[in-house]
Amino acid sequence: MSTPPPAGNTAAAAFDARAEQYDRWFDEHTALYRAELTAVAELLAPVRAAAGAGAEGLEIGVGTGRFAAPLGISHGLEPAPRMARLARARGIDVVAGVAEDLPFGTGRFAYTALLTSLCFVTDPARALREARRVTVGGGAVLVAYLNRVGPPGQELAARQAEDPYYSHAHLMTTPELEALLRGAGFLPEDSRQVLAGPEGAPVVRPGAEEGLFCVLRARAQGAGHTTA
Repeated sequence: MSTPPPAGNTAAAAFDARAEQYDRWFDEHTALYRAELTAVAELLAPVRAAAGAGAEGLEIGVGTGRFAAPLGISHGLEPAPRMARLARARGIDVVAGVAEDLPFGTGRFAYTALLTSLCFVTDPARALREARRVTVGGGAVLVAYLNRVGPPGQELAARQAEDPYYSHAHLMTTPELEALLRGAGFLPEDSRQVLAGPEGAPVVRPGAEEGLFCVLRARAQGAGHTTA
């Protein structure tokens, strides 16, 4: 029998109760899913190249592993046990826990990622400080988030209260996230967004102004730590 999500973590409980339904979304929306993967991959590639072979990353809020597995992120943290089980089936080394109290040593990872998970944590500022702590100096964090600015974000916000998942979310703006990143010891440096292209097909473009799904990459400032 699975251990339940942490007491009081309503977002984790909501995802845990609908883990299989959540996971099916990616099979039912393949074009959008591929565009989101591309947006993250474009920002992750130079981080990996700089870190060198064997450098390890952590996805905080790994969910069912739909991002970590194809992106080659080997480690994950997940508070919802049913979600974690699906991620493990995709080959991810998943540890139970919450973003605000990561069970990893300082400077453990070359990079960290929160891919549409930061909006669900209780304390985003603390979660990013923890991400900075476990990220090697000079490494990076990638944050994918749902941007509430622009028509798609406003539409989601209007129906947010009725959504079984996003009723638990805090939709962010890009300036809000950039301020949180700076406060945690990261320097924002690049971004991508998914927009509707010709005939409505999703396309990836630089920036984070209009798209609903946006990704920011930020560099970890301060003294370097080894990942050994």
